[in-house]
Amino acid sequence: MTGIIIAGHGNFASGMYSVIKLVAGEQENLEVVDFLEGDSTEDLKEKMIKELDKINEEECLFFTDIPGGSPFKTAVEISMEREGCEVISGSNVPMIMEILFDRDGSNIEELKERAMETGKNQIKSFELRKNRDKKENIDEGI
Repeated sequence: MTGIIIAGHGNFASGMYSVIKLVAGEQENLEVVDFLEGDSTEDLKEKMIKELDKINEEECLFFTDIPGGSPFKTAVEISMEREGCEVISGSNVPMIMEILFDRDGSNIEELKERAMETGKNQIKSFELRKNRDKKENIDEGI
């Protein structure tokens, strides 16, 4: 099973996991790393490696918050040192939820691509539009 580590600034990671846990319950081989005020990048790397070792899987997918931020750069650094690690940045809950229940049947590249596609597709906006035809019909007495 591919392991998952969610990492980000402040309580991004633990916040994301709280949503996942509420919707989907406790998840096996999913760990979180919060990069808190006062943490150095060395502290961050130590936390990430500790959680990676706890997962103890051949493959691990890192989900990070801000592209180019310290959690992203640190995850990339770890992925360059350890085979089987991939990194996604700009993460959202739907992209993680998409792959949670199918981690055994897919390789890490497939999971990464599916997560990224879902993340993009789940960004939606709502726009209230007045029904012009209805208004015109009312004005005309229809």
